[in-house]
Amino acid sequence: MERKIKSSSIPLANFDPQIVVKLHKNVETEAANWFIDKLQMDRKFGGGNLIVKSVINEKKEKTMLYLSAAPDKLLLGAELFDLKKKYNDGYYRDFNIDDLENFQGAEDISSFFTNTEKIKIIYRYLCALRAQQSDTHIPGYPNAKLYPGKSLLRKFKSAGIIEHVYPLHDVEKLKFLKTSWDWKSFFRQLPMDDIRAYFGEKLALYFSFLIVYTYALIAPAIIGIIYLITSWNNIYREAIFAVFNLIWTTIFLEFWKRFCSELTFKWGTLNEVVETEEPRPSFHGVLGTNPVTGHPEPVYPKWKRQLRFYGVTVPVILLCLLIAFEAMLLYFQMQDWANLLYEKDPSYLNYANMMCFPSIVYAVAVTIMNTLYNILIKKLNDYENHRLQSSYENHLIVKMVSFNFVNCFMSLFYMGFYLQDVTLLRSDLVALLITQQVIGQLQESALPFLILKFWTKKVDKDAGKGEKWEEEGLPQELIQQAYDEASLEKYLGTLDDYLELFLQFGYVFLFSSVYPLAAFWALLNNIFELRIDSFKMCCVFRRPFPLSASSIGAWQMMFELMGKIAVMTNCIIIGLNPQVQKLVPGHQTPVQLVVIVVILEHIILAARSFLTYLIPDLPRWIEIEVYKERYEAKKALEKVKIQNAMKRKHEQQATS
Repeated sequence: MERKIKSSSIPLANFDPQIVVKLHKNVETEAANWFIDKLQMDRKFGGGNLIVKSVINEKKEKTMLYLSAAPDKLLLGAELFDLKKKYNDGYYRDFNIDDLENFQGAEDISSFFTNTEKIKIIYRYLCALRAQQSDTHIPGYPNAKLYPGKSLLRKFKSAGIIEHVYPLHDVEKLKFLKTSWDWKSFFRQLPMDDIRAYFGEKLALYFSFLIVYTYALIAPAIIGIIYLITSWNNIYREAIFAVFNLIWTTIFLEFWKRFCSELTFKWGTLNEVVETEEPRPSFHGVLGTNPVTGHPEPVYPKWKRQLRFYGVTVPVILLCLLIAFEAMLLYFQMQDWANLLYEKDPSYLNYANMMCFPSIVYAVAVTIMNTLYNILIKKLNDYENHRLQSSYENHLIVKMVSFNFVNCFMSLFYMGFYLQDVTLLRSDLVALLITQQVIGQLQESALPFLILKFWTKKVDKDAGKGEKWEEEGLPQELIQQAYDEASLEKYLGTLDDYLELFLQFGYVFLFSSVYPLAAFWALLNNIFELRIDSFKMCCVFRRPFPLSASSIGAWQMMFELMGKIAVMTNCIIIGLNPQVQKLVPGHQTPVQLVVIVVILEHIILAARSFLTYLIPDLPRWIEIEVYKERYEAKKALEKVKIQNAMKRKHEQQATS
């Protein structure tokens, strides 16, 4: 029987594909056609409002679906999904079809939406596809059961029907970004507006944060180098440098909040409302109604999610922490063994081999445990079935940070506060920081480079085979582009990138009085990180779906919390220093020493709080613009209401 996959009948001249759905090999034709019918069906009947063109290879085994949407459906989706567009007064507003003529660029509907905005709308349509009351299973797959409210996209993936879903690259814009990001333009400022326009606000904010953080490392790095050159090695240096860093982190984080506000205001996402967020494609439950929007969507009881969290996730996290603790104890046993060997042969070479070896091995083990834990915790977070993407990410961030923080810094706390061995603490800190950065750079530079080389050879080899496609009239270069991009790696988001910076931030500032050069190594790493991350986004990964964002989310709170913990750790380390204790008049009891450390800590925390108060999160000019925007939006809404009322009045007069 001939394999025939459906396609929309729209003329190719009007077809502008934005998203590709690649099906697995030898998918049942009945299932593919049923899915295409769902994609093309009107939304009021449970469909996706999309245009679909199917492409199948000559052997009838590989199928790719090209998705687009008609201009009227794009307009409808922009309003339905609260897309922000620039109004004639220069401010961003939630799009409204009735007010179309007052939005910039509305005179030409064909170019009204950018490539990225089209992708956002089409993907939201795709994610909103849900099984209806009459849908019991996927045709051709009787075991793939459906129930009302089930995400069709998620079910088709889990049933092994859909292999990849990804937006197509815009070749010309990608070429421009590659030129702006390449190593030849190493010292050129990154084009943040272009990055945002192509990859979305969320990824652009990550690169912006990385840039600001890298600049913030310059001052402590220079001071650390000066201390190294001058060999000024006493408690005054440690105390001054620690206090400087603790104040500097506050200035950096406050400056970032202001800069982030400026960026998101310019991009129209400053006051984005989370309540309008659609459920995640992976969210499942009984089909119900959203009490806010009135739209049909799955409903899942909160108590079930909490039961999964406390009954499964928490015990697993505690078990992982126990394993990390056992690994730390094993490390100290290795260190004791190395100390014994060093006592037998106290040569410099033996010191380098025996004393550094346990720290390096432990640093590698910590990195491996972090990687395995992050994979496991993502699966557990999926299992908890969070409704919103923002909630999903916030819970995932807390889980990832909790373990990674303990795993990375537990041994440092033990050496600094219990053993009070500053030499061993410094050695372990250097090993953890540098080893993890070296491993990270190898993973993010050498591995992507090898993947790209392998992928290029694979593409050349496949091209040599001359595989033919029944392209329904689509340009051959477009088909080949989609097929090539399907072979690239999927970008998993910014969580791991932020986590890497968060841990680095801890290594630099938690024990800054112990190792002043930590900021220099972090600065050097981040300079390369900027270009390596850009290389990955343009060459190694498939284009990610653009996501809006008004801030870096929970990571802001995590960095601020790390800054406060750094105050306590540095004050304790300085207070435990014998030189400091000698400076205090009289013989102080341990209790009195604790009181002195606590007072010092509170003074620094008070200084940080005062700086936070002095530096408002929002610049004054943005506050004024926000009030203006609200005022103009209110006037515009009143104008639209009057126009609609006049229109209805004229219609009534015409019919009477």
